[in-house]
Amino acid sequence: MYKSLDEYINDNKDTLIRLHIGCGSKYWDQWCNIDAYPYNSSDTHRGNMKNKPDIWADLKNLSHSNNIVDTICTQHVLEHFYRHEVISIFKNFYNLLKPGGVIITEMPDLNGVLNLIKILPFKPYYQDKHIKNRDIVTSQLYGASWESNSRDYPYHKYVWERDEFCSKLEEIGFQIVLSTGATKSHVPFRDMAVICQKPIAPNKKILSKNSKYWKKKYGNFLSRIFIQLKSITKLFLLSLR
Repeated sequence: MYKSLDEYINDNKDTLIRLHIGCGSKYWDQWCNIDAYPYNSSDTHRGNMKNKPDIWADLKNLSHSNNIVDTICTQHVLEHFYRHEVISIFKNFYNLLKPGGVIITEMPDLNGVLNLIKILPFKPYYQDKHIKNRDIVTSQLYGASWESNSRDYPYHKYVWERDEFCSKLEEIGFQIVLSTGATKSHVPFRDMAVICQKPIAPNKKILSKNSKYWKKKYGNFLSRIFIQLKSITKLFLLSLR
């Protein structure tokens, strides 16, 4: 385990620096796994952390270094921060990334949540015995609010709209590579995936090799539509149970 991101980078200068931020119980090999809090007995939303992260760190204060990180991935992390905090976090990410470096973000999409509330006949619930009474859709507005947690990390503090989020990223200076509801984790259509890149050079919209790789991972337009339709169908059937 490392004391800081800078210490990790110093020890891994000859490898790609890829940050898995807010890893929870999902430890990824060949990534630097980062989380802020150890497992708590009240946690029902992220699982038991069998593997400790490589770094315990506050996402709001990762490092003041510049141009040192290749890839950053956050899956259902940013909704646990207030809007102004996310903006500050991404300004720091921008500095951390190398030119052409990539961020892959997945989180709830406010429009996706509201649209599902409108079209589903009843609330769909998870089937997992630990969270059986949790509504799959509207719970994204508040997070694991049934948990008693003095540090507040399970709760959702701000749910972004996809266009709003992308617009803010562009204001910071990022180039949007892909914006889709066909997410890789959690619930497609309800959630969103946004891939953005730190420009390779000022005023140039060329995609880096890294960006092309991650964009390809999310498939073509038709496959992304299919993934979302499949997710909506599953939610519809669950709502009828």
